Amino acid sequence: MGTHMTKRVMTAGLLLAVGISGMFGGLSAAGKPGRVLVTTTIANTLNGSSLRVGSDLQGAYVTTYNKKQEAVSTSIDRFAEGTDWMLTTYYGINLTPSNRTVFFDLSEPASPNNPAPPITTGTGQAHLIAKCRLVNVDMYKLLPGQYADCPGSFRFQVPDGSWYRFSFQPENFPEVNRLRVRCSSADAAGCKVWTITPSGNVFTGTDPNVKGLQKLLLLEGDTEAISADFGDYYLSFSITVAR
Repeated sequence: MGTHMTKRVMTAGLLLAVGISGMFGGLSAAGKPGRVLVTTTIANTLNGSSLRVGSDLQGAYVTTYNKKQEAVSTSIDRFAEGTDWMLTTYYGINLTPSNRTVFFDLSEPASPNNPAPPITTGTGQAHLIAKCRLVNVDMYKLLPGQYADCPGSFRFQVPDGSWYRFSFQPENFPEVNRLRVRCSSADAAGCKVWTITPSGNVFTGTDPNVKGLQKLLLLEGDTEAISADFGDYYLSFSITVAR
C-alpha cells in the first residue's frame, strides 16, 4: 500500500482527462429529465490494498460551480428507459480542470504482450460514467442488496495530448466486464445509496480485491473513432454514490 500511495504523490502532476463517451460539449446535464445531484465517494484502499482507481485524497465529490459553470459535476440522470450516473471534474468547452482529480493505476496489464501503456499511474481531471439506461435499468428501482451490471466508460487524455478510453461494454468487446451497481439502502423514493464495483471475478497476486477486465483503446484525436487496441487491463475500484 505504501508504494502505491508514494506513486500517487510523485505522479500528482500527471494530467489525465477522462471524457464522456460522445461529444465533449454539454458536460453539464442541465435539461436532462430528472437530474439529481449526488455525493460520490471513491475509495483509495479496500481490504488493506490500494485500488486501481481512487480519489485525490480530498474527500467526497460534490457538484460545485465556478462563474456559473459546474466545475465538478456528479449526478444521476433519469430517462424514460433508465438512469445514468456520472462524475466529471472539469468544465467548459476547453475542458478547464477543477481543483479535484481522480487517481488511475494502469500498472496491471492482462497480458505481457500488451503495447506499452500511455501512463503507469497518475491523478488528473476525469469523467466516469455508468450507463444503466442502455440496459433499461433504473437505479432507483433496485432494492437493498440487488445489483445491475451496467455498461460505461472511462475516457482520458495523457500528457502528449492523445486520448484513450477504457471500455466497460462487452457488446463491443466480449471479454470485458461491466460496472456492477448495487443498492445499499433505500427510502420512500427508492434506492438512495449505491456502490459501484467491477463485475469481474478476477483476483491477481496477493491483492484481496476483485478486479474487472477492461479494454484500453487509443482514439483518433478527440473523437470516438478507435485508432489502436492497447489490450486489456485489470482494474479494481469501489465507488459510493448517495443522493
